[in-house]
Parts: sequence; C-alpha cells; structure tokens
Amino acid sequence: MTPATKKTLKTFLLALGFLLLNSHSVLGQTASGLTAIPPRLESLDVKPGEVKSRQIKVRNDSAAERFISVKVKDFIVTNDLGTPIQLEDSQAKDNRWSASSWIQISQTRLRLKPGETKSLTLTVVTPDNALPGGHYAMVLYTPDNSGTISGTGSSVEPNVGSLVYITVAGKITENAIVKEFTAPSFLEFGPVDFKTIVRNLSDTHIKPVGSINIQNWLGTKTASLPLTETNIFPYTNRDFTNTLDKKWLFGRYKAQFLAAYGTNGQTLNAVLFFWVIPWRLLILILALIIVLILLSLLLKKSPGQPKTKIDQLQKELTDLKDKYKDKK
Repeated sequence: MTPATKKTLKTFLLALGFLLLNSHSVLGQTASGLTAIPPRLESLDVKPGEVKSRQIKVRNDSAAERFISVKVKDFIVTNDLGTPIQLEDSQAKDNRWSASSWIQISQTRLRLKPGETKSLTLTVVTPDNALPGGHYAMVLYTPDNSGTISGTGSSVEPNVGSLVYITVAGKITENAIVKEFTAPSFLEFGPVDFKTIVRNLSDTHIKPVGSINIQNWLGTKTASLPLTETNIFPYTNRDFTNTLDKKWLFGRYKAQFLAAYGTNGQTLNAVLFFWVIPWRLLILILALIIVLILLSLLLKKSPGQPKTKIDQLQKELTDLKDKYKDKK
C-alpha cells in the first residue's frame, strides 16, 4: 500500500469515526423523547403533618408509543452551576434535605401514544417531625428498554423529570453572602465582564433578584445589568455572569451588585471599581496635536514681508513706470 493510499484510508476512517460519534451523541440527546411539565415544581409550602397535592404532566414528543416508568428520587447540588445530581436510596438516608419518601405519585407506569400528554397527581405527605426549611426531590420519567451501555460498561438510562421544591414552615434561617464579585480592574476598551458568586447559608433555597448598577466618574448611570433569576440550594454557591456590552468607555467606573432574597427582603451588596482608558488612542491623538503645534510654530517663523514694505515697493515700481513714460 502506497503512502498516499494509507493517508487516504486514514482520513476516511477518521471521518467515519467522527460521524459515528456524532450519531451516538444525537441519539443520546433524543432517546427519551419526553417532556416533563413543569420542569420545576416550586412554591410548595407545607406544615409538619400536612398533606398537599399538585398536578404534573409528561408528554411523549417522539413518533413512537412509549411505556414509561415513574420514580421519585432525591437529589443534591454540588457545583456552582446548580446541576442536580441524583442520589441513590442508600445515600438519601443521611441527606437532611431529602423529600422523596414524602412523595406519592398516582401512577408509576404510563403508556403514552405519540404526541400524547398525561397528568399525574403528586401528593406530599409531610412527616410530623419534618425539619423546617427546604426539602427536595425529583420525579423521573424513564422509557422502558431505553438503557444504553456507557464506556465503563454500566447501563445509562436517558430520562427527564420535574424537580420538586418543598418548604416546611417553622423557624428557618435565611442568610447569604456575596463570596466573590470581580471584573478586570483596567481595560483599554469594553465590553466588561462581571462574575459574582453568591453562597446560600440558609435552611432553604433562595432566588436573588437584583442587578449590577454601573456609574461613571461623574456619578451618571451608565448601565443596569439584571441578574438571571435562579434558585440557589442550601449551603451551595451559584455563579452569575454579566457583561457591560459597550466598547467606548472612559475613566473610572463604579459597579454595585445589589440583590434581594428571602421572605423578609434581605439584601446582598458588593461594590468594585474599574478603569477603562483607551491609552493607545490617546497617545495617537496627543501625537497629532504635537505635530499640529510644531507645524504652526514653523509657519509663524517663516520669512515674510510686512504689509508696509510691500506698499513701499509698489510705490517705487509705479514711480519708475511714470519716469520711464516721461523719458519717452
């Protein structure tokens, strides 16, 4: 086999592998073909010993009939992006925030035709000794025979679900801090990127509502950047990113992070300062000004005849002409 043939074969195999990998990725994203309605069931406030029910739905968006298993699992959030991580039953026993054992679903097996939506009743039976604060679970919908084999050899079941947020009434601690509020301290031009990390020290989830307000060195409002409204789970951090999308800025700016959270209107506050100086542009403008000044000085110093001297020369020229005429 010639080197050229080997190269062609290698290119073909790489392209084939790329297509297969992408096909697997697409299948993994669409394997369930289900939609949970709503994706989050919030504001479910209960008292110890109280029973409450809510309606939830699941829709089959695929072109095939689906047989679905319905399960309730606990979850936790460990990263700064708010990604829920499902817990196994053995892990949930020591989880202070768990609520899966409180939840009953009207049906645990469903048959859905293509495009069909079915309603389920979710009932929360709150224990008499339930701790005040937030408790969380997820309702998972898993199509039968939808498991795939991962690279480690374990079975991976694509599923969708609704996150359930339960708040038990009682003495609840609500506290949060701004752990980090940063932006570049010096820039030549915009835009300016802000990063904020809020840590929730409450017994329940919070949803800060607010903005980053920016003022220039004259105290004039430059912009107000709203925060993305998102839940922060107890004793976890959450990242917020905002961008002041302006190129032409000049001087010293003040940025203030201000948000409210909790049932009593607690506030989060942080301030930073940053400079935006287009220094290369300023150097260019300064150089042009210096050049113009030098040119002006050179022109002023160039030899020139005063107006009176010119008038005198013109008179002498006229006299010579007259004298010349007289001689003729």
